[in-house]
Amino acid sequence: MPASVLENPISKERIVVHPGEPGVLRLEEQAPPDMIRPPVHLHRRQQERFEVLQGQATIQIRKDLRVLGAGGSLAVEPGTPHTWWNCGDGELRMLVEFRPGGNMLSFFETYCGIAGEGRANASGGPPFLQVAASARLWDSYLGGPPVALQRALFAVLRPLAWLRGYRASYDRFRVHQPAQPGGLAGR
Repeated sequence: MPASVLENPISKERIVVHPGEPGVLRLEEQAPPDMIRPPVHLHRRQQERFEVLQGQATIQIRKDLRVLGAGGSLAVEPGTPHTWWNCGDGELRMLVEFRPGGNMLSFFETYCGIAGEGRANASGGPPFLQVAASARLWDSYLGGPPVALQRALFAVLRPLAWLRGYRASYDRFRVHQPAQPGGLAGR
């Protein structure tokens, strides 16, 4: 099965979903120098690994900044606030892996799908009530305030989000993760 492609016209990211080993989400992020960087965020249970294929990326882990060039890689452990951006003059291409993959593909589908429909915020991200509806599924949160506070707030707001038509995920945005060559896809 060919790779699936997601695009966010506001943040200017192009995300290619690649085959990966079972339980791992593997993406290729492509972003121009004028991309809109993601907010500082964390994944409670996933390690996120970056490997630069082309260009330069700055990876911010807490307050520490690391610049990676082609061939450079870095892993961010679960629960660690981080963000990244293209700090070079040309296109950035990097492999990003989530271990375990969890429901992170749903995040990227929703992130790009909502932006494609013109319903994203100015940074290309999902509206706040969408985050309230989906954060429990994605198990990803902003780098602050504390996760416990965000979880409590989203639990209170989730019914309102549902009343306003937001859902944790959407069939219309769903792409298929390509099967690992030689894998057991279709069985």
